[in-house]
Amino acid sequence: MAKKKRRRSDTKKITKEALILRYMRESRHLSMRKAAKVIGISEAKINHSENGRRDLKPDYILKVVVALGYSYQDFLDFLNDKKDVPEHTLSECIEILKRLTPDKLKTVRTILESF
Repeated sequence: MAKKKRRRSDTKKITKEALILRYMRESRHLSMRKAAKVIGISEAKINHSENGRRDLKPDYILKVVVALGYSYQDFLDFLNDKKDVPEHTLSECIEILKRLTPDKLKTVRTILESF
């Protein structure tokens, strides 16, 4: 029986760089699909990059950062804690909402509509 070849995408290692790229994409209100079109790469590549399933090389980072309207210096400032990366509140809330039962979701909707 042949042994399965290990690929980088089999291992998940979310780095600070990956979190920064996700923040930059989300701050532009882009889905992975829309960002892929803007950047000119596949949606899978963005997904694997942001979810720690591929190594991030400087040329890839630069391409993504510039396409999203940031400078490489902005990226370095986030990386070196000269700028704060806000928590991913929106994406965290969406994940919580996905797990709610329909009854609980109706309750949350009522609360949100009160703002």
